[in-house]
Amino acid sequence: MNKNNGEVMIIGANTSKNFVKIKDNIQIQQCGIDLRVGKIYKLDGNGTIDFTNEKRKLPKYTEIFDSERDEKIDLQPGIYVVKIADRIKVPENAAGFAYPRSSLLRMGVTIYTAVHDPGYEGYPAYLLHVLNPITIYKYARIAQIVFVECRDVAGLYEGIYNEKNKN
Repeated sequence: MNKNNGEVMIIGANTSKNFVKIKDNIQIQQCGIDLRVGKIYKLDGNGTIDFTNEKRKLPKYTEIFDSERDEKIDLQPGIYVVKIADRIKVPENAAGFAYPRSSLLRMGVTIYTAVHDPGYEGYPAYLLHVLNPITIYKYARIAQIVFVECRDVAGLYEGIYNEKNKN
């Protein structure tokens, strides 16, 4: 990756395809990589968050769809969690940002994501907000991840969601 004189530089798809284990080249876009639906969960119960994460507690997730097993799902308006089917590995000098595909937005559905910090490895999970009923087929491409070059990072991600030691 080239020095960029302080400018934000998106790492092009020809390089960033090395950071995502894709199933098919159709996932490679101009600036990023399309991510596919793996599993979808319904949330049940309360979550807890605090400053130090000592009291952090996720709500219960009830699996309602699995691309390995199911052909499609019809989702009614509501909030769901979608686990991505594609494993990502963010390099030490980059960060990943995922965005909903425009087709998803045009159907009245969006996803909310967080920063994928340098060193993150795994199958990310995003919040899926269905505002208009939608049918989602197995392995549908719902998000696009782009990677940006980072300098002077404050360490690598080692949080509980890092799956770097798993296959």
